Amino acid sequence: MGWDLFRRDAAEGFEMVGVDGDMLEAAPIAGLPIAVEVLIEAPSTLPDVLARTESAIDAVTEQLGGRVAGTVRAETKLWTLIHLPTDEFASRFAEIPLPSGASISVAPTVDPEWNIFERVRPIDMEAQSMLDLRVMSQLHAAGDRGGVRRIDHVVVGLSADVAQSFFAAVTSVLGPVESEHDAQRGRWTLSHAADPAEITSDTWTVRLIAERHGAEYDGWGCAPMGGQVAAGSKRRWWKRR
Repeated sequence: MGWDLFRRDAAEGFEMVGVDGDMLEAAPIAGLPIAVEVLIEAPSTLPDVLARTESAIDAVTEQLGGRVAGTVRAETKLWTLIHLPTDEFASRFAEIPLPSGASISVAPTVDPEWNIFERVRPIDMEAQSMLDLRVMSQLHAAGDRGGVRRIDHVVVGLSADVAQSFFAAVTSVLGPVESEHDAQRGRWTLSHAADPAEITSDTWTVRLIAERHGAEYDGWGCAPMGGQVAAGSKRRWWKRR
């Protein structure tokens, strides 16, 4: 490890702890990808709480010519893996804004084979994206012309004692949401206005929030819009921006 831990709350303010640069000093750093593990511990890692922090991580990564390889969320932790060309400015990740009560550790290591990527590969996100594409393909086959309309998300297994917290978190991300509860089937349907071409970030977010509240995301759907497509024209929402 290059830096094992950055601590912000030391007696004299910010300090670096656990330096061991032997491995990095002996390696041709400029020619190898550096895997930087950024671990944030916070009272909550819901997307609305860490939105500013994650945006800052993305900005620093882009400025340093790096790539975010994967992100893992736990109940109170966010672990982001980043690859950089060198570790010269990796310490900048320790300066990003944090939510109240949160702490951060930054640990770069030489990872020429990108082995650490397998530890944080967002497999669930890949699966969710395929489910989204399945619904999109059904809309495409039905002649959907695109545009904003009512999108229905289904969540099952949400207990009453956490429902208020769940809806507050979803609303903070999606905006105004209408809800309908089918008590017999244990299902909540959440409805909001959105374009299905840009739905993947919403579905992944609702899925994460549901999982953090002990529930399960059961997919989304909407009615096709627009009818038949004129010969030679393209469906607007299916075209990637």
